[in-house]
Amino acid sequence: MRPIAVLLVIVVLWVICGVISGALAGRKGRGVRRWTILGLILGPLGLVAHAFYPARYVGTSVACPQCGKPISPRSVACYHCQYRFPSMDVMITKAPEDPEARRVILNELAREYGIQFADAGKMLTELPVAGYRHVMPDQVDELVRRLETAGASVRVVPSTANAKRG
Repeated sequence: MRPIAVLLVIVVLWVICGVISGALAGRKGRGVRRWTILGLILGPLGLVAHAFYPARYVGTSVACPQCGKPISPRSVACYHCQYRFPSMDVMITKAPEDPEARRVILNELAREYGIQFADAGKMLTELPVAGYRHVMPDQVDELVRRLETAGASVRVVPSTANAKRG
C-alpha cells in the first residue's frame, strides 16, 4: 500500500472518530464542539475516553407560573420572583396516648422543625400543631397516612405565607 493511501485512511479514521466523539458527547449532555475537536486530536483514544466518561447530570425544572423562569419542581416558592406555590399544612389535632405512638409523632415533629425531642414534646401539648408545613398537594396523602398510622388525628389546611410557623 502506498504511503499516501495509508495517510488518507488514517486521516479519514481520525475524522470519523471526531464525528462519533461529538455525537456521543451530545447524547451525554456534554459540549459537542469541544468533544469533536478532542476526538479529532485523539482519534480512537477519544472514543475510549467516552467509554469511561459519565453523562452530565441535567436536573429537571419547571417554569414558574408567574415569571416563567426555570425552577425545581419541588420548590415551594420561586427564588426569582418570590411567588409562593399553593401548599398545604398537615395539622395534628389530636395526639395519641400510647407512648410508642407518641414517640413516633414527636420524632416527626422534631425532624420537621429541626428541634430537640423535648421541645417537640412541648409543642405537642398545644394542639393543633403543624406536623408538616408547606407540603405540596401531591405529598399530602403520604404524610397524612404516616401520621394517622402513628395514631394522630390530622386535618389538612392551606398554608398561608403570613402564618406563624413555630
